[in-house]
Amino acid sequence: MIITFITAPILGRLLHPSDFGLIATSAPIIGFVTMIQNLGLTQAIIQRRTITKGQTNTLFWLSLLLSLTFATGLFVLAPSLARYFQEPRLIAVIWVGAALTVVSVIGEQPMALLTRNLRFRLLAVIDIIGIIVGAALGVAIAWYTRSYWALLVPLACTRFLNLIVAAFAARWFPGRPVWDEAARQMIGFGAGLSMFNILNFLARSADNLMIAKAHGSVALGFYDRAYRLMLLPLTQATWPLSRIMTPILSRLQGDPEEYRITYISSVSLLMLAVQPGLLCAVIYSDATVALLLGSKWAEAAPMFACLGFAGLHQTFTSTTGWLFISQGRMRDLSIVGLVSSTSTIASFAVGLPWGPLGVAVSYVISDYALRLPFIWYMTGRAGYVGVGDIYRTVGPHACGLLMSASALVLIKASLHAPSLIELGGILAVTYAINSAILIMFRSKRRLILQVLKVACRSVMLHRTSRKGRF
Repeated sequence: MIITFITAPILGRLLHPSDFGLIATSAPIIGFVTMIQNLGLTQAIIQRRTITKGQTNTLFWLSLLLSLTFATGLFVLAPSLARYFQEPRLIAVIWVGAALTVVSVIGEQPMALLTRNLRFRLLAVIDIIGIIVGAALGVAIAWYTRSYWALLVPLACTRFLNLIVAAFAARWFPGRPVWDEAARQMIGFGAGLSMFNILNFLARSADNLMIAKAHGSVALGFYDRAYRLMLLPLTQATWPLSRIMTPILSRLQGDPEEYRITYISSVSLLMLAVQPGLLCAVIYSDATVALLLGSKWAEAAPMFACLGFAGLHQTFTSTTGWLFISQGRMRDLSIVGLVSSTSTIASFAVGLPWGPLGVAVSYVISDYALRLPFIWYMTGRAGYVGVGDIYRTVGPHACGLLMSASALVLIKASLHAPSLIELGGILAVTYAINSAILIMFRSKRRLILQVLKVACRSVMLHRTSRKGRF
C-alpha cells in the first residue's frame, strides 16, 4: 500500500488521463479471459481436504488448454475490438495482455499449493518483491517515455515472478494427469465458483465499457482513477487476508464455533483498520485526490467520494465470499452473483446519461438499497455464521462511523483545504473516535484487548529472542 501511495501520484503526473483510460478499456477484456481460463480450479485446490499430484496435474492441463484457446481468440479479435472502441492503440495492448494470461495460468497452480500449505510468509515475500520491482520499472518507463506501457509493466513483472519463484518454492512441475471422481468434483466446485466470478466480473467491468463507448477514454480515465483509488484500501487489506482466511476456514469446518469466532474476529479487525481511513478520505475527497493523484485529477474527486461511500460497507460484504467458498456453497454464491451483477449493470445503465458521476451515484444507491440486504440474507441463511451474527458484528462499527462522520463534517466546516500535516491529524482523530465508540461494546472491547495482548506478547518474545542471539 505504501508503494502504491508513492507511485500513484507520480504516474498520475507523468501520464495523461487518456493513457489510464486506454488501459482501463483493455482491463475488462484481459481480466475476463484471465478469470474464466482458470474455472475456479485454484480455489478448488485450496478448499479440498485431500488432493493428489495427479489431480493437480489434471487441473493444470485443463487450465492451460483453456488459456491458450482464449489467448488465441484475443489475438484474433484485437483489431475488431480496437475498431469498436475507436482506439488503434488497443490492438497491441490486448496482444500483450493475451500473452500475460498464459503466463498467469501457469503460475497459479504452484501459488495455490503454497496457499493450501499455509506458506503465507513466502507468499508475502513474493508479492512484495513483485510490487517493488514492478513499481520501480513502471515509474522509470513513465519517466523516460511518458507512455501508457508503464501501466502494464507492474502486472507483467508480478506474473513472471509468481511463475518462477512459486514453481521452485512449491517443488511442483506438471506431470501426467489423473482423471478420477475427486477431480470431477473439484471441476464441479470450480465451475460454480467460476460462474460467480464471471457474473461479478461482468458487473465490475460494465461501467468501464459503457463509459468508454458513451463518453470516451478521457472521461473513463477520471472514473477509473476514482474507482481504483476507492478500491485501494479494500484490495490491499482484503486480498492478503482472503488468501489466509479461505484455507483456514476450510480446515475449521469440523468446529462450527471456532469457525464463527475466527471469521467474526477477522472481519471486525479488518473493518477497524480500513473503514475510518476510507471515511476520512471520502469526506475530504478533494484533498485526498489532489494529494494522491495531483491537481489535474480534481474532476475525479466527486466520483471518488461517491464510490467510497459504497466502499464503507463493502469492507465487510467483500469477505462473505470466504464463507461461501470455504463451506462449498456454490449454488448460493451463484445466486448472489446473478442478482448482484444484474442489478449493478442496470444501475450503470440508469446513470450513464449523466456521465461517470451519474454512473457512480446510481451504483451506490442500488448498492445500499438492494445488494447489501440481499447479500447479508443469503450469507446468513445457512452455514456457521447467521444473519444475527452479521448484525451484531457490523452494528458497533456503523455506530463508530456515524460518530466519526459527524465530527469530520464539523471539522471540515472550519477547515476546507487542510495541509498534509492537518490531514494526518484529522485521520488520527477519525481512528480515535471510531475506536472509542467500539470500546463501548463488550465484544469489540474484548477483541481489541486480546489483540493488544497478542501484540505485546509478540514484542516481548522478539526482544527475548534477540537477547538470546547476543
